[in-house]
Amino acid sequence: MKLQTEAEQEWLAVVSLGGELDAYAAPELRDALLQALEQDLVWILVDLGEVEYIDSVGLGILIGGAKRANEHDGELAVICQRPNLLKIFDITGTRELLNVCEEESQARELLEQRRGATASGQEGGQEDG
Repeated sequence: MKLQTEAEQEWLAVVSLGGELDAYAAPELRDALLQALEQDLVWILVDLGEVEYIDSVGLGILIGGAKRANEHDGELAVICQRPNLLKIFDITGTRELLNVCEEESQARELLEQRRGATASGQEGGQEDG
């Protein structure tokens, strides 16, 4: 699997993947997501543009990454255009949970909007929860 992580705008981590996201490659993605969170990059964009296959372990890593980002007041979004992968997200009901967008511009806009909404909510005082 090919994996590249870049920090952008001091708040966004972009993780680009290629190949197969399976049980053998998923730990590498998990490590990249954890490293981004440790660097306070809690808004994460995962680009699956060159991923041909994803199994349940790879899907689980994405879900875990999304949950960890949420725990750090951030969010994860996935860019994916491949019909076979989109079908997996639809069948498993994870398309909305993982903020799956078919275009990079849509995913970036979604994260920017949610980040703005989070910042506005924190300015108004934090809620108990």
